[in-house]
Amino acid sequence: MLILTSILGTFGKLNQYAKNMKALKIAIVITISIILSSCLTHYFIEPVPSNAKAQKSMPKPLIGQWNKGNEKHTIDKQKWINQYEDSTGTVKTSIEYELSDSMIIKKAGKYYFVNSLEENGYWTVYLGFKEKNHFYIKGLSDTDTLNFATILNLKPDSTVKDKELYYNKPLTRRQMRKFVKQGGFTDTLIVFDIANRTVEN
Repeated sequence: MLILTSILGTFGKLNQYAKNMKALKIAIVITISIILSSCLTHYFIEPVPSNAKAQKSMPKPLIGQWNKGNEKHTIDKQKWINQYEDSTGTVKTSIEYELSDSMIIKKAGKYYFVNSLEENGYWTVYLGFKEKNHFYIKGLSDTDTLNFATILNLKPDSTVKDKELYYNKPLTRRQMRKFVKQGGFTDTLIVFDIANRTVEN
């Protein structure tokens, strides 16, 4: 009888453990779904700022060589080139970014705005700036939808599936500087350590 009670108790614990694991898996799936469904992309009708000239070269602080693990990044005036070893030890080279009609950099004060033309004909924008011994590349996150509304009184002209926000109004240098200074571009994507010539993301 004692053995039977012990066995039943063990099965009960295993059953409870299985239920807990199932609940944990469900919670993880729900969390991932929420994260994925909350990812937004902000699209602009034209490169920003609208009243700034396109730069003829990459930002000066970025020009040179950078290391990231087994990767070597070389940035010249026109291109960002990545050189790395694949799993077989073969050295491969790829162009990460290149100034062109579909990738335009504009500047307002110390801030660089990297505009990339997407397949839908609209532009996405990233922020670059130097602060002390680092150069930061930042993107727009979900929070910036509210930032646009509160800082610039700007709301999307249209949305698609609540994930794509389209802005059809031109944004000036003054507006973009204000947006950055008051907390816009909340998603840090890449950090260049100028002193050590390394890249982090």
